[in-house]
Amino acid sequence: MIRSFTEFFLAIAFIFACPAFGQPLTIESTERAERARKLADLMARVSIHEAQVTQLLSKGPVPTTDFSLPEPPKKAIPVPVPPPPPVFIPVPDYPEASLGGSVKEVPAPPSFDDLVPDPGAIASDEPSSGNEASSGAEGNSSVEGEEDLEDAYAKLYDSDIPSRHTGYYFGPLIGFIFPSDVATREPNLVGGGYTKTNHESDSGFLIGLQAGKDFGTIRVEGEYTYNGFDASGGLKASVHNFFSRLILEKELGDRIDLRTGLGMGFGFVNLQKVKEYTGMGFAYDFLLGCAYRIGENWGLQIDYRYSLTSANDEYDRLKSHAWLFSASVDL
Repeated sequence: MIRSFTEFFLAIAFIFACPAFGQPLTIESTERAERARKLADLMARVSIHEAQVTQLLSKGPVPTTDFSLPEPPKKAIPVPVPPPPPVFIPVPDYPEASLGGSVKEVPAPPSFDDLVPDPGAIASDEPSSGNEASSGAEGNSSVEGEEDLEDAYAKLYDSDIPSRHTGYYFGPLIGFIFPSDVATREPNLVGGGYTKTNHESDSGFLIGLQAGKDFGTIRVEGEYTYNGFDASGGLKASVHNFFSRLILEKELGDRIDLRTGLGMGFGFVNLQKVKEYTGMGFAYDFLLGCAYRIGENWGLQIDYRYSLTSANDEYDRLKSHAWLFSASVDL
């Protein structure tokens, strides 16, 4: 069948190729040779294909694949094992109690009150019965035990040493200041510049209020103080300071703390003589002192401070040393 189909295909190709070979003799012989070569090549490929098809058809049928599953293994049925016989525990033989026998009483173990004599007991020469003696001993021991318990609680909770509290606090402060000499400035009308006048300062006072929070070994507080002092030439000085301060504390004992700190803020300066010199500027101070806890909720502080206020066009920088006494009350 395949061979007849191939011969039919070649006949059709030959019929369509005849007009090409029947052209006028003007076609060159090289073109005819090329067509003949292509036809021979096509015939050779057809022969090879026919041989391959014949070889495939000559082979036997393809074996089928067996998809059947193997039988599952059989599980062995366990043989039941009889339970072991119960363990026999013999019952002990107890002696039978006689009806007419006496029961032996065992005394109770001695208590702590029986071993320790009552120091507050009153010795009596008169004999007393056993019941009265036992009742008196029990009463004395109970009263003494309650007193000892109260003393123990008092020593534990009512200590004379106040404990340190953390949290918010506020309090007043007062002190003495020792300012450096003050210099005022007057602008020159001719030639420009300033004329400086020095004034020898006297000691003065300081009062104020403080409030802050204690974190244990660190305190953060805000403070307002008023500084007032006099100087030579009838000069009167007043300074209003608004500070924020950081204080570090080190506990030295049960009641005493060593403290140091740094404060920063603004100072409003007023120097008054015949003329008034005013200004506002940055101010800061350094602190070193100690604190003493008097009670559970309050304590006293003694501090040394060195403060500086920035200069102005009308006056020089203000410097002062101060000793302060302050109190802090826990909120």
